[in-house]
Amino acid sequence: MSDLCVGLSDSSLPALYEQSTHINLDKSETLFLSDQAAEHIFNVREGTMTLYRMGAGGQRQILGFLFTGDLFGITPDASYNVSAQAGSEVSLCRWNKDRFDDLLVLYPAMAQQYRLITSKLLAQSLNLAFALGQLTAEQRLAGFLLHISQRQARIGGIPGFAALPMSRMDIADYLGLTIETVSRGLTRLRKKGLISMVTRDLIELSDLKTLSRMNQGEEA
Repeated sequence: MSDLCVGLSDSSLPALYEQSTHINLDKSETLFLSDQAAEHIFNVREGTMTLYRMGAGGQRQILGFLFTGDLFGITPDASYNVSAQAGSEVSLCRWNKDRFDDLLVLYPAMAQQYRLITSKLLAQSLNLAFALGQLTAEQRLAGFLLHISQRQARIGGIPGFAALPMSRMDIADYLGLTIETVSRGLTRLRKKGLISMVTRDLIELSDLKTLSRMNQGEEA
């Protein structure tokens, strides 16, 4: 179920989705670009989306990874302030922005969830700003793996594991690191017994307590 739909009755859900359009994207396909007219709001039904911005020098900064249930495209402005690209094959729900505002009036429970979602987006931005300014590379990686694991567990993933559909380069961009630093950091976390590499893209979080302390700025 979408995070947006928490608290809605089963009878309300069909009406909500009847107002949406279902669209599919191939991996790496662009959904919208920054400064494009913000005409729609989206919800991830399945797959992974990547949000990013381009710097003045042409460098890309990853701002977030979205999974099933995540709502995005939210902005009070006339245009999007980020770009969105499919990180895998993706299925989305799409609402016209004006029609979506009407739905918030019709469904107070959804409006409340919407406010909670927008608050979480702000909190995530502040947490990232703290991580980039205060935490070491290993601490950033620990926090990233915890976030991904917890987010995926909410949508049916295995607790204590983090599946990484994104590339190491995307992780590096997101955390403000180089790809070499990400690779070395994962190796150090593994050698310390904090994680286990099940496969290249599936990581077991072997010591959640220590990883959580690292995420708060403590050393392992």
